[in-house]
Amino acid sequence: MNEIEINWAGHIKKYQSAMEELNLDFCVLTRVKSITYLAGCFVPWKSYFFLPREGQGEPELLTVLLDVERVRFESHLNNVSGWGPMSGFYWEKKIQKLAKKAGVYDPKGKPPRIGVELGVDICVTGQMLSYTEANYLKKKFPGCEFIDFNEKTEKIQFIKEPEEIAMLRKASEITDIGQEAVKKELSERSEGKVFTENEIAGIGTLAMRKAGSNYEWTFTGSEEIGSGYRASWTFNGCTPATNKEVLEGESLLVDLHSEYGCYLGDLSHNYILGTCPLELRKFNDIYEQMCYALIDNMYPGNTFDNCYQEVKKIAEKEGYENDLFFGLGHGIGCIGNESWPVVIPGKEWGPMTFEENMVEIAAVVFNRPGLGGLRLESPTLVTKKGAEVLPKTPFEVDYV
Repeated sequence: MNEIEINWAGHIKKYQSAMEELNLDFCVLTRVKSITYLAGCFVPWKSYFFLPREGQGEPELLTVLLDVERVRFESHLNNVSGWGPMSGFYWEKKIQKLAKKAGVYDPKGKPPRIGVELGVDICVTGQMLSYTEANYLKKKFPGCEFIDFNEKTEKIQFIKEPEEIAMLRKASEITDIGQEAVKKELSERSEGKVFTENEIAGIGTLAMRKAGSNYEWTFTGSEEIGSGYRASWTFNGCTPATNKEVLEGESLLVDLHSEYGCYLGDLSHNYILGTCPLELRKFNDIYEQMCYALIDNMYPGNTFDNCYQEVKKIAEKEGYENDLFFGLGHGIGCIGNESWPVVIPGKEWGPMTFEENMVEIAAVVFNRPGLGGLRLESPTLVTKKGAEVLPKTPFEVDYV
């Protein structure tokens, strides 16, 4: 059991309040971040959350038949049922029955306004409503109007409640434990001992599991361990561990992921084994300066564009501006909340501002092929006074 209690019922009320604003009859939600936020448990299968307006029936989660009992036990919901590709279990038919039962759909009445989550997510775990699924719904609800609920989904989950912040803080404590275990093993290695990236991933995972992490949530390959050339590809943002051996004097980035009570931890830290070449040490020093500049600029009211420009100045001054990735952060929260918002310049995202009680992954990706590569990912809480980095692992590169 988790010692922190999330108000899952309150999450449902937030969604229903947004439904009133959009004048929706009901929602059929498919995104992993919505399902987690509303159900309060891990739901890995293709699922559908039926949500009527407040006071008009009960919410119900449809997940695949083989996982119904677990989800029913672990979620806070009163109604969890199964669907499958067979007669009597088609999800769209079940949604139609639920809408009729709740009184939010009358086949002889006005076609319903249905809230759905449309679009494209950069994460494969996004689970926006597909073209095929949309057509199935249209057949069951002739003449219905789809209203995109994504903007509401993002805004509802953007600002974190105190209990959510506490969960994210706990998840970050767990990733700190993972990094401590990795550093200890690297520091105490016997003469001639060579680690593979997969071994390092296992060391971090075991320590975090012992500390209470339930699984390695990332869709990019569990723990991301990159060394040498695998750490230094241009704009390198994905390093699933391999059997490559970690050599002395090369960049080693260790990106660990935890989950506690449906909330996520994401902590990347950098190491050098043995003697570090002078040019790489200088590169590392510039990276560290940018990390602190990023945190200094994550304060309420500052725009994402201005934040980026302040960090970029450091790379430009040293002639490394082309080695800095232009994204300096991404969202974090419950399972499935892995992207929005992205701290990035330009007219699309640049005008967005940091707000109090948002938690963002502060991120610096700094790579030069043939030299080295570094990555900062660290959950950061925006407060009235500025940014509070939730993990305690330092930004500085560890020379082991």
